[in-house]
Amino acid sequence: MTTTFDEREQAFERRFAYEEEARFHTRNRRNRLLATWACERMGLTGKASEGYVTAFTDGAVVTRDEDLLARLHDDLRDAGVEAPLPVLRTEMERCARLAQAERRVGLALDQGSSA
Repeated sequence: MTTTFDEREQAFERRFAYEEEARFHTRNRRNRLLATWACERMGLTGKASEGYVTAFTDGAVVTRDEDLLARLHDDLRDAGVEAPLPVLRTEMERCARLAQAERRVGLALDQGSSA
């Protein structure tokens, strides 16, 4: 026989698991959007772009945001693209907002960036 307390605890655990999964998927989508933005700047298309986005997002799963930005900065610099860290941080925030909005409405909203 489950008590009201047990039911509340189970509901809390389900909600926590749901929120963690949503946070993971939103972060992953943010990283995918950011990598796609970087590909545009580096002039990568087709298979090269797909490969970069996949490698970037696979490596970004457990990476801190600052380390992720440093990697992105280095990749862009190596491709001859000047992108200061404040610009990258702003773009990461834009991608995060877009990923959150997509999660809320259940659609991919990215139609390109303004920068």
